[in-house]
Amino acid sequence: MTKKATVVERSQLHLVLEVEGFDFSVLDSLQEVLNEMEEVEYAGTSVIHPLFPRLRFVLRVKEGHDVVKVLSEGLRRLRARASEVVGILSETLAKAEAAKA
Repeated sequence: MTKKATVVERSQLHLVLEVEGFDFSVLDSLQEVLNEMEEVEYAGTSVIHPLFPRLRFVLRVKEGHDVVKVLSEGLRRLRARASEVVGILSETLAKAEAAKA
């Protein structure tokens, strides 16, 4: 399946993306990270149609902030969070394997 994102709408404070080829949970994680940020007014993901594998991702930031910069920071934070999870789980698995030996 092709994975891609298309900008549907963009202004200084508002961004709408149409995303194909990803599971809802991937964008849900980004949405969670963004909604924790002070600069974000709203971040949300919706299924465009249940028969088509496309999602709509909407980000709106507060006045005085740039939507692209906020999204970039959110992606950086998501990457860091994912790396932390991978590290912890890898360490736990290594310990479990060592204890088994």
